[in-house]
Amino acid sequence: MPVAGAVVVPIRKDYEEMVVEKLNGLASVTVEGAGDKGIAIVLEAETADKLREISEQINQWEEVIGFELVYLNWE
Repeated sequence: MPVAGAVVVPIRKDYEEMVVEKLNGLASVTVEGAGDKGIAIVLEAETADKLREISEQINQWEEVIGFELVYLNWE
């Protein structure tokens, strides 16, 4: 199962809580924490293509200015 670590960057700091709530609503996403650089998440899915779809979905949110993949592992 592919696993990825990423950082989601809200467009403004005051959107951080809203973005965290939306991320928590996604079954494949675990929020690990939030800091000055963004929100750290872990994504798990059945395939790498599904991970890409989830990543693209998050990146399209109006409240998000950036989605940075930090780590990707698949076996």
